[in-house]
Amino acid sequence: MDNSFWQLTRRKFITDTSAAATASAVGLLSVGEAWGASWDAGPLNHIVPTANHERFLVKTSFKAPLKGAPLLSIDRRSVTGQRTDDEGRFWRFDVSGLAPDRQYELRIVGADGAPLCDAWPLKTFPAPGTRPTRLRILSYTCGGGFDGPLLKDKTLWLDMTARRRLLARGMGFQPDVVFANGDHIYWDVRTWLNKPFAAFLQEKFLARFGGALDISLPMMHPRNAAIFQAVADYQIAGLYGTSLRSTPAFFVTDDHDNFENDEFDEELSTMPPNSYGPAGVEQTQHMYYPEFLPDGNRPDWLPGGDRAKLAPGTNTGFGAFRYGNLLEALMYDCRRWVDYAGDHARMIPQWVENWIVQRTAAEEDTTHLLHIPSLPFSHSAGKLGEWYPDVVDNGELTIAKEKPGWQRGWFGQHQRLIKALSTQKQRSAVIVQGDYHASAVTRIKRSGPLVLDRPVHTITTGTLGSGDYAFPSFFHGIKASSSELIGADEQLPVIEKNGFTIIDVTPDKLTLSLFTWRPPQDPALIDTMEPTLIYEIPRNS
Repeated sequence: MDNSFWQLTRRKFITDTSAAATASAVGLLSVGEAWGASWDAGPLNHIVPTANHERFLVKTSFKAPLKGAPLLSIDRRSVTGQRTDDEGRFWRFDVSGLAPDRQYELRIVGADGAPLCDAWPLKTFPAPGTRPTRLRILSYTCGGGFDGPLLKDKTLWLDMTARRRLLARGMGFQPDVVFANGDHIYWDVRTWLNKPFAAFLQEKFLARFGGALDISLPMMHPRNAAIFQAVADYQIAGLYGTSLRSTPAFFVTDDHDNFENDEFDEELSTMPPNSYGPAGVEQTQHMYYPEFLPDGNRPDWLPGGDRAKLAPGTNTGFGAFRYGNLLEALMYDCRRWVDYAGDHARMIPQWVENWIVQRTAAEEDTTHLLHIPSLPFSHSAGKLGEWYPDVVDNGELTIAKEKPGWQRGWFGQHQRLIKALSTQKQRSAVIVQGDYHASAVTRIKRSGPLVLDRPVHTITTGTLGSGDYAFPSFFHGIKASSSELIGADEQLPVIEKNGFTIIDVTPDKLTLSLFTWRPPQDPALIDTMEPTLIYEIPRNS
């Protein structure tokens, strides 16, 4: 499409959202309003809820342990909190039997009945079979990390104040739902210590939060618990606070959530994660953000749904978001269950692949479908844990050299998923992905020998937390780009900036607005920044 189309669409988005601030329920909030500056959180430290059409699951923490179990007051009834830590700072509220598409007023009260915070609204989703006409999504990746001293005049992660400002800008568009895709935590146990700057990390970062974790002991052992909570409080509760209280959120997990980077060399292999990684990600999720609620089309026996601590029917790694018949989104962690079985290797277990392919083929169920994997399609940066065999050689990506540890079966599974997406007859094939510290839009037309029936649109949504060292062009010496096995049109070449994507869903199309910003740009520009690109995907394109 020519530039005039993008300019017209861009102006229309800006005009619509600005006018909405005074004339519509989809108004653009100020940064202060989006962050909830006027809402009294009392002793509450953070809230992250999720929802479906009949249930809420709310994760909370308090600044100090509570003496008794708090209650969640909702619709003239009270739900007792379930403690998710050893001391009583962390509590989960599981509310079932709700009416679809209804806004409820919630309030947390103490064991004595006294309010612990202001009341707030939270709404269930429309029921399957209904026909909502619009939906707005906020999506991004890599929210974790912590700010601190510069290393050779470069940052490791984005300053937390700027990160909160980016989140507030995204929340200012009043999304109905948030997709946070991977790397909510950066605290790598072994892969920090094999880097040239290991001593700097140990002195300036590990010491700041109490030292290194002892992986011979459980995460909540007294030796580790204070370190773990200090890290997660800063990176998760410190980023979100109570800003998501009225917006159901879906947290997809990735490699760093297992407390490692995906690496393979003669001395170290971190994927699949050892026993400490899954225990760490599950403990983080158990305390800080919700698991995926059950879905009538997701089998109960999928991996990730068999842990003793889970709320009934939930899953830690694989989930579906359903908004009436307007949209279904399939979310899947591609790291925790990866195997190294050569030609038979898989990034996700076979049962999960079967479920994803079956739901992708069920076109009569929803108008639009999104895949939301933790591992990006189309792009490569030469890292081990990718669908593709590309490796960095003399500053360029190539498949002519062997990538140590890479498994051919991973690309085989990639091909099956791409084929399932591209053979849809009534819906466009769309992947909304994270992991890479960038924003980008591509249209995949060929994947290896497979010429696609219709293009697969991939949207790399932008990163909240990445600093200079996290961008591939700095750490790997190249930007991420399309694999040599992929034939694709770049609608938006890779932009290594911080940012997020707003996705507006209507029955006839998806409209994706990608926002980007990065230091040394003035942080004040975040509050008024315009989309770098607006990309429209008609329902059947």
